Amino acid sequence: MKTPQNNQTYVSTSQAAKMLGLSVGTVQRMVQNGVFKAFVTHGGHRRILSTSLQDYCTQQGLSPASPRPATEVGRICILHDSTHLAPPLDTLVHWPQITVMTHPLDLMDLDAEVSALFIDARIPWLHTTPLHLDSARLHNTHLVVYNSTHLPADSPLTSSQQLSLFEGDISTDLVYGYLLCNRHEHEDPAARH
Repeated sequence: MKTPQNNQTYVSTSQAAKMLGLSVGTVQRMVQNGVFKAFVTHGGHRRILSTSLQDYCTQQGLSPASPRPATEVGRICILHDSTHLAPPLDTLVHWPQITVMTHPLDLMDLDAEVSALFIDARIPWLHTTPLHLDSARLHNTHLVVYNSTHLPADSPLTSSQQLSLFEGDISTDLVYGYLLCNRHEHEDPAARH
């Protein structure tokens, strides 16, 4: 395993996918095929060297999409079990206000406050590893735990003040419904008439 040097910047495969308008799986295959210079974390997640991504874009005549600001609803993150990747994630990764993550270290990449964190209850380490949900970035975050039938009663997530449980798997409808509800809450009451 290669270790990144401190003066170099890396992006996750989901960030690169969002910038390039590709699926996370495609970017992962590109890393495996040597298209991008990357290293693999202890958890098996790829981190792409930023200059490698820039070089690829230059060679292909592409301009990577810069991350778009979140809407008035705020940024939404999806923390999904990497062993049960769901097809809707390939769509959700392209939504501008959505960040899809499959590893707890991806939480460190958050650069803005998160209005909602969708969490897959099937993640094995979820109930034994603290997520530090009391950090400033996640302080007012609404937690939506999906596949909630897998959530143990003693999980630290159950103590959250802003917790919603959903028995089904992640879907575009679930996330879109959340966005619609919150957009409605943020609208000016006078503008609704």
